[in-house]
Amino acid sequence: MFDTRFEAILRSVAELPEDLVITGEQNLRSELGVDSLKLMDLIVNLEGEYSIELSDDVSADVRTVEELWLEISQEAD
Repeated sequence: MFDTRFEAILRSVAELPEDLVITGEQNLRSELGVDSLKLMDLIVNLEGEYSIELSDDVSADVRTVEELWLEISQEAD
């Protein structure tokens, strides 16, 4: 579903354990503990890694791992 770069950045910024299985359905905030500051850090890191610029609405609109990945993959195309 998502690539290893995306997963590595998410895992690092959210401080997730290596043995945690990340799925698209997981809620970034309630299940993975990504608060608003971590979300902004996550977006900045992803924009840099993929050489893209996401809209300001992304931080308010995305709820799940899959939604965030879709935003990244659409911009990276």
